Amino acid sequence: METAPTGKCQVSGCAEKVPATLAQNFLCLDHYVEKATTELRTALELCRQGQPVDTHVLDWLLAGADFAVQTLAHNGDGCSPAQRVKVLELLLGLANLQEYLRHHSVRLKLVDG
Repeated sequence: METAPTGKCQVSGCAEKVPATLAQNFLCLDHYVEKATTELRTALELCRQGQPVDTHVLDWLLAGADFAVQTLAHNGDGCSPAQRVKVLELLLGLANLQEYLRHHSVRLKLVDG
């Protein structure tokens, strides 16, 4: 994966470069996957509890599917085997979330800002 001109990851203490595909998030691959996985787990738990899901978070998560597919389609350019596994797990989790949303009535929450 190419690095973005934005430079280094925004996470304090992280010196990893930000891939071009993640420039908008200002996160390196590991921190992006970590954040997306956390948000995914939270969204799934809210769904299971019948609680509303923030539409902005949902949109951000589903946009992450495009990133995951592109990363895997390019054989994870610049990714370690462990990172490729994490990206694949994220993609599978996102597919599960989409399937859950398709089969269940889930309330969406619009959040200002």
